Amino acid sequence: MAKRWQKEDLSYLKRYGKTKSIDELAVRFKTDEKTVRAALIEVGVLPAPKEKTTVAFSRPAGPRPEADPLIEQLTKGLALLQKQEWAKAAAELEKVIAGDEPSLTARAKQFLAICRQKLAEAKADGAEAGDPFLEAVMLRNRGEVKAALELARRGGRDKKDERFAFLVASIHAAEGRLDEAAKALGQAIELNPRNRVHAFHDADFAELRRHAEHRQLFELP
Repeated sequence: MAKRWQKEDLSYLKRYGKTKSIDELAVRFKTDEKTVRAALIEVGVLPAPKEKTTVAFSRPAGPRPEADPLIEQLTKGLALLQKQEWAKAAAELEKVIAGDEPSLTARAKQFLAICRQKLAEAKADGAEAGDPFLEAVMLRNRGEVKAALELARRGGRDKKDERFAFLVASIHAAEGRLDEAAKALGQAIELNPRNRVHAFHDADFAELRRHAEHRQLFELP
């Protein structure tokens, strides 16, 4: 049964609460230390305990994969940059920029500029930059779409290399050739299932995602 404190009891606690121990006060009032402590808080002798604040994070609406592929690509690009594999790093950073995520795009562009500078220096020195995928991506970004497609398809690259297949799919999708985009994306996914996740986030495939007949290409496990 909870103890009923009289007015004079509370006055006593207020006067002697700081000079006597809690166990002494518990003995005097024939109660337990927890009850005394609560009374001391009530009369202002002891501070009230701070409440713990719990912050709840809500999950964004709609299906999302466990890991963000753009962050993974940025990490991969930076790792390649550290190894001074400029062409491969640039290719990964180009994919991050294509994903159009503002929080990542600025960083990707900064490091891509370093890669391009190093590649330009290598070319000026007569070294072989030697990455047809990077060249195809840069052609596409300069608006030379036909040349980019030709390079990506040369020698059947888009049938054997998932990077070229995905690039071909994104070009077709961005230009509204949805059936061709779906076919190329299906090839890219067959070569590497992770391309399903990349396409789910890629703005180039926004129109393709709205068509029910191609929806299975974006259904995440």
